[in-house]
Amino acid sequence: MKYSNAILFTATIFYCCSSYSQTKAIEKSKEIQAAIKPGTVAVSAAGYTMQAKIDGKEWSATSMVPPEAAGRIVGYYKDQYIGLPYSKSSLKKGKIIILGEDEAADLFIKNGCLWKGMKGQMEIIKADANTAEGKFFFTTICSSTNKSFAVTDGFFRISFSKN
Repeated sequence: MKYSNAILFTATIFYCCSSYSQTKAIEKSKEIQAAIKPGTVAVSAAGYTMQAKIDGKEWSATSMVPPEAAGRIVGYYKDQYIGLPYSKSSLKKGKIIILGEDEAADLFIKNGCLWKGMKGQMEIIKADANTAEGKFFFTTICSSTNKSFAVTDGFFRISFSKN
């Protein structure tokens, strides 16, 4: 697996540099490995990242799908995800994308509902040939229950393939 050395290194750090026992280090290693979904890239301080507040609670992706593969900007945390519209040609600094029917955000959390973000916006705050960064917010609605809540303080960073 592509990330096995990083996972082993992380587990070793937990084991050697803290009060974690070897068992705890192995458990932590398995937890980190499980957080990285197949076909995704692990988030990092300088690479892919996505974070937001969902209904006022902090949320951070542990992995993301390369946008060219998904056709969307998608960040995962366990079985939860946030998806945002993606078009490389639209990712220009200062561009504001109004979220709605044609440019919808989505959210899946473990409650059996796919939440649609039909009201909000995404703003591109940095873009170059290799990366793009943006901030976002939206209000979600579950069509089966009509319950809604806010996704706020969102931020993402993606990289583009070198093709």
